Amino acid sequence: MLSDNLVSVIMPSYNSGEFIKDAINSVLMQTYTSWEMIIVDDCSNDDSVKIIEQAIKNNPKIHKTCQHI
Repeated sequence: MLSDNLVSVIMPSYNSGEFIKDAINSVLMQTYTSWEMIIVDDCSNDDSVKIIEQAIKNNPKIHKTCQHI
């Protein structure tokens, strides 16, 4: 059954504080429920990480990883 298939949504982020909340909410509003979201932050120095961490607190399907060079 299709609804049993996990979909991974991978979202890059770098200084995207102005848009990241809307991008996260667009995934949260989908009707398909078998998903996880992995946000890859590339060392943002704006409020992106704060917004991402708040989203993680509110939804256990959202995960964050940081890309360091």
